[in-house]
Amino acid sequence: MKYIFLLVLFAPFVLFAQVEPDPYNESLNDSLQKQFEENALKIDTLNLKVSSIIITGNKTTKDDIILREMHLKKDSRFTLKEYSEDLLSIYNLALFTKVDIIPVPVGEKEIALNVDVKERWYILPLPNAGIEEGEWKKIWLSMNLRWDNFRGRNERLNAGFRVFYNPSVSLSYYVPWIGEKLHLFMGIGGAWQRQRNRSLTAVGRESGSNTIAYNDSNYENVQYKAELTLGRYFGKNFSVFTEYKFSHLRVSQYAPGRTVSADGVDRYITLGAGISWDSRDINEYATKGLMFRTLYERYGFLDEEVNFGRFILENQSFIPLPVTKNYYLTLASKLYTSLAMGAVIPVYNHEYLGYSEDYVRGWKGKAYEGDDVFTVYNELRIPVIKPRYIRGKDMILVKDIPIVKNLDIRHGLYFTLIYDIGTVWYKNEKISSKRFYSGAGIGVNIIAPFGYVLRADWVFRLGKPTVGELNFSLSAKF
Repeated sequence: MKYIFLLVLFAPFVLFAQVEPDPYNESLNDSLQKQFEENALKIDTLNLKVSSIIITGNKTTKDDIILREMHLKKDSRFTLKEYSEDLLSIYNLALFTKVDIIPVPVGEKEIALNVDVKERWYILPLPNAGIEEGEWKKIWLSMNLRWDNFRGRNERLNAGFRVFYNPSVSLSYYVPWIGEKLHLFMGIGGAWQRQRNRSLTAVGRESGSNTIAYNDSNYENVQYKAELTLGRYFGKNFSVFTEYKFSHLRVSQYAPGRTVSADGVDRYITLGAGISWDSRDINEYATKGLMFRTLYERYGFLDEEVNFGRFILENQSFIPLPVTKNYYLTLASKLYTSLAMGAVIPVYNHEYLGYSEDYVRGWKGKAYEGDDVFTVYNELRIPVIKPRYIRGKDMILVKDIPIVKNLDIRHGLYFTLIYDIGTVWYKNEKISSKRFYSGAGIGVNIIAPFGYVLRADWVFRLGKPTVGELNFSLSAKF
């Protein structure tokens, strides 16, 4: 039940708010008809020239951060395709609650573009709390301080800590654009974490048992790590990146297999390289497009003891299914697989299904362990309330609060049909259909402020016995 405070803060306001349609979910033709007061299909044939671009509403964000996302430039030809792409590109910066591009006629064949943005809050203290695996002894509290749009250049600072169960401290800094033409990006960070062991085999239990109870005889992994990511965009959607990491990991109780090193301490360098393709229309909750990412990591570069690798592939696809001209469903799928390579894979690098953050819906609490993992998550998303805006000044309960009344908060409601399937296995094992675990059910997705999506799912385990499970989460992913 993560970030419940956000739901409590904003959900009641929806009931008392006047809303307006979201232009990002209207048909492009309808949107332009309203702005030009004529048939949008004829606009491209007018050969309109963009005379100027004026940006308004950006008190913090630098103009060039917005302008570099646009295909339309001063003296370029106006087209519907580029208009639509620019609108989505600026919104996907995740810096604004609302983006409008308003064409203003200035001559017979010329128009000016007014890019009007509504900036959101950029400094966000995000408290969180939870209970792992339904055990009160595994309660934890955390605080994450996020400074988005640092210096007004879409840079991101993040500092956080977690106390009680699995405590941690982390600090990171991300720059999305370095070099005007090169378009490099960079991330740097460090963390400390003390995590109770999750491996069933390490404590003498079989894969498929219940997750390890707090009072079970267990040990801890204590890890320090630093990492650097450097990449480059080639065009709007495609990027390549490299990773460099240094890790120092120590187990509280050494036994063979818990670390590669015989002294219970693994110190190693990890080098990685990957590619990414992202053509999703709206990153926070896509209705069409594709996201593909693959990564190979080598653990223990030039190390005689730690010496293994891992190949990771993730694919998200969003296929619109038209029902009527202005109403369509979305078939959303996420495939994830991770394959280990090497003679010795320590238990701290195992893959799991069943724990709070890694599970096939319907199978939480039943832990399955292996070197490799394969999962597919499927949702048929049915819009009940298409994404639209709540205007702060129309929220009856908070309309007089200055910091809220000027916000335009995007929200929406989707009903979902769910089917998940997945498995884990060891490298020397054969994959069997009997080893796949699946779940099916229904859910509700609520588009929440600042790019989050509140999810509530009721999913049945497809197995013997059939078990129903209620899950809550707040995530910006998938």
